[in-house]
This record gives sequence, structure tokens and C-alpha cells, in this order.
Amino acid sequence: MTPASVGVRGALAVALLACLAIVGCVRFWTTGADTLADLQAELHYKAVYAHQMARVHVTIQLFAPSSSKPGVCNSGGSKQGCYDADARLMQDFQAMLDALEATPVPPRYVAADELLRDAIAENVRGLELRNRAIAESDDAAWDEHKVVLDKATAMFQQAYLAFPSDNRPQPLPYAAAPNGAPSDG
Repeated sequence: MTPASVGVRGALAVALLACLAIVGCVRFWTTGADTLADLQAELHYKAVYAHQMARVHVTIQLFAPSSSKPGVCNSGGSKQGCYDADARLMQDFQAMLDALEATPVPPRYVAADELLRDAIAENVRGLELRNRAIAESDDAAWDEHKVVLDKATAMFQQAYLAFPSDNRPQPLPYAAAPNGAPSDG
């Protein structure tokens, strides 16, 4: 071997290692988006969705029972706490609707976005019914809110499944606010 051939082989080995390192760092992602602009629109929509749904997830923790608290709308919770938590969750949902309204809907997301907005509207309707029931001691509104929130839960699931499976937004939509009954007045 001549010194020149050793240098060429060494340069080829370094180049091959560099190529392997680059290929090892590249992540391939397949998507059903038709264009790069559609993919970018999907990524933007997902970012808006993720930010807004994360806020909803924080608020929904008020409803969750723990070892030290029953959850504001469960038996043992307070009517005022339930009413206030519902109002806060309605504000979060309105903020989500406002953010989605300002966000272009990618072509593959149109049907899912419509279903998501319908689910949010139905959930808000259920929360409004519950707050009316609490404020006015309205048994009919109380009974109806449970049905509406159950329907909203199913609608959230349907909406989420309507997003393309290769590029669904995260986190999962929250299940509608619990239907429990606060105990004090």
C-alpha cells in the first residue's frame, strides 16, 4: 500500500462514517398530508390544540377526587365549588374555541374540527345546565345536565377519532366534566 492509497481509504472511511452518522440522525416521518403547506397547517393546529387542551386538563383536575378531596362536583364537594369550577372550565373551552377560530383548519382536519367544536359546545351546554340547577335548585336541569355531559363525552371521543390517525393532536381530549353531586348548599 502506498501512502496515497492509505490516505484515500482513510478519507473514504471518514466520509462513510459521517454519512452513517447523518443518516442515523435523520428521522423519517410519513404523513397523509398532501402538501408541505398542509403538513405545516396540521402542525400549527396541533400546537394550538395542545396548548388549549392542556389548560382544560389543568382545570379538570378540580373535578377529580383524591385521597384528601372528593372533587368539587362529587358527593362531599361544595355546590359553590362545583359552580365555580364549571364557570372556569367554560372559560377554558371558550378560549379554546376562540383559538381554534383564529387557526386555519387543515384539509384533513375539517371534519374532526367540526366534531370537536360540537363536542365543546355540548359540554358547555351541560355545564351551563348544571350551574343553572345549582343556582336555581332546578331538578330538571340537574337531570338533563347528566345526559348532556354523557353525550359530550361520546362526542369528544368521536371527534378525536376523526382526526387522521397518522397525525392526531395530543393530548387526548378530556372526558366531559364528572356528573357527581355536591352535597352542601
